[in-house]
Amino acid sequence: MYLSSNLFSIILILFFNFHFSSSSICSEYYSSPSCECEDITYNDQYYISLKCTSLPNLITNINYRTIEFETCIEDLNFEKKPFNDLTINILRIRHCNLIHLNDQSFINIKEFEKFYLENSTIKSLLTLNGNFQDIFSSNSFQLLKSLTLKNIHYHQTNFHDKKLNFELLLQQLPRLYRLELMNIYLDDYRYYDIKSIGQYLTYLSLTNTHQISLVPIEYLKSLERLLIRHLPEIFHTQPLISSLGKLKHLKYILFEHNQLKTIENLQSYTIDDIDLSSNLIESIHEYTFEHVPKLRQLTLTGNPLNYIDKNAFCGIENLQRLSINIKHRLISPLDNCILIHYPHLQIIQDSQTKFQCNCQLMNIFHIQKQQQSNSKLSSLPSNYIATDYHEVIKEKIFVVYLFFFYTSVFIDEYVQLSIGSNHYYKKRNNNKRFFITIIIICSVS
Repeated sequence: MYLSSNLFSIILILFFNFHFSSSSICSEYYSSPSCECEDITYNDQYYISLKCTSLPNLITNINYRTIEFETCIEDLNFEKKPFNDLTINILRIRHCNLIHLNDQSFINIKEFEKFYLENSTIKSLLTLNGNFQDIFSSNSFQLLKSLTLKNIHYHQTNFHDKKLNFELLLQQLPRLYRLELMNIYLDDYRYYDIKSIGQYLTYLSLTNTHQISLVPIEYLKSLERLLIRHLPEIFHTQPLISSLGKLKHLKYILFEHNQLKTIENLQSYTIDDIDLSSNLIESIHEYTFEHVPKLRQLTLTGNPLNYIDKNAFCGIENLQRLSINIKHRLISPLDNCILIHYPHLQIIQDSQTKFQCNCQLMNIFHIQKQQQSNSKLSSLPSNYIATDYHEVIKEKIFVVYLFFFYTSVFIDEYVQLSIGSNHYYKKRNNNKRFFITIIIICSVS
């Protein structure tokens, strides 16, 4: 007992001594108003994080969790390799001017995981080939996990020196799992030997990167999330959408502002979230999404829809959320398959959208929806479901006949009972078999 108490005291003293030592680093070395300093504990190690407006004195025996330069008050000078031999997990540079950037600017950074360069200008570039991409040949980037490059400006005169080669970039960053590029120039795909690139890449976001072709997407085997914006040419020069089915881990796709007019050849047994907003899609034909059986969320906002087939959403058993806005007054997504099969469905619509649906199946849709939302009613038997109708209606029976091609069909009877001001429906099932396609709703008083 005495030894345990002493051991605990020793550990406690060491902890406070170490913490005090770590805390003193900020006050001793980074008390300047140009830097904010914070002590960080990460993976049981002590780090500091800096947020600066100018380049401070960086010390090799300090572990830096994050170094961030935000809205620099002076140019960041890379001539003297300011990060050489430092331990830095995350490096962010935003709204700064970079001068004398060269091949050695990021050499020998240890434990380098994430690099962000955003809304900044490269005023002078001194790399071997005069291309910004040369900096990624540094050994520091071999274990980089995440790279974000957004809105980078150049003072170069040669347009081609501004371009990055996508395949080469993935070779330079072999352990990369997240890549986000926005408003920079990517070179077109050149059909290099690419079978071994991007093996760990799970997240890829390309926005207005100006190329007209992309590496065949099926080579990025680990991809889980794919976001492509403002790159319409890519969809015209290669079968991108039809290739998605070859990605066995893909869960989410976002194809905004790509001037897509149709949704064709979309097949995937893993995708559960699709965002096709702000395109030129005018029509959705029957069974468009039947080959995406795990689809849970579908976003179609910002498209000039003027036709939706009544069976457009058939075949998606797991659909939970539909975001859509329709300007045409005579069409509606609320038809056969949605009303019958998706009582859980949450429909997000534009404030000006008024769904036009004269389909009598709306009654059954509301019944099923209320059955789910009122499942906690303990005072009633489990085979009763509540509705929010306010009008006083005496007992009434709705008989629903659903007949499909070559399928077994149930004839469901919903008995409406009035209990005070509340109304409930009790369902009775009768099994029948039919081989025609027709839907009939009868009201039996």
